[in-house]
Amino acid sequence: MKRILFTLFILLVSNLSFAQSQQKETVFQLMDAMKITDNMNQMIDVMMKNPMFSSANIPQEFWDEFKAEFSSGELIQEIAAVYKKYYSEEEMVGLIQFYSSPIGQKTLEITPALTGETMQIGQKYGMQVVQKISEKLKAKGYTISQ
Repeated sequence: MKRILFTLFILLVSNLSFAQSQQKETVFQLMDAMKITDNMNQMIDVMMKNPMFSSANIPQEFWDEFKAEFSSGELIQEIAAVYKKYYSEEEMVGLIQFYSSPIGQKTLEITPALTGETMQIGQKYGMQVVQKISEKLKAKGYTISQ
């Protein structure tokens, strides 16, 4: 009886380990399909062009080292853990299929520009909303600190 229980326990642990390993592989496939590392490197390239850094004559070697550090396994592991927290195995497979499709590739290509433009719109409207709220509060006699 103990042998049967022990065998069942080993099978259960093996299956759990296999499932976790498979999900881990899927999450990394998803991150590859989403070009996470490429996006992180592009973000650093944008920072390099920031006047604060570009005027400092920082050598390319520094940026190359920083990119390597920034896209380290530890960071990728942490990002993978977040994706695994919010997506099931089946959902990740669906996302991999989406990002591997032509529309998924287009989404990856235009997302940085799309995000930048929508953020600008959001900031503009956000300032207008704050201004309107301030005006209405002042008109009603409320004092707000600047």
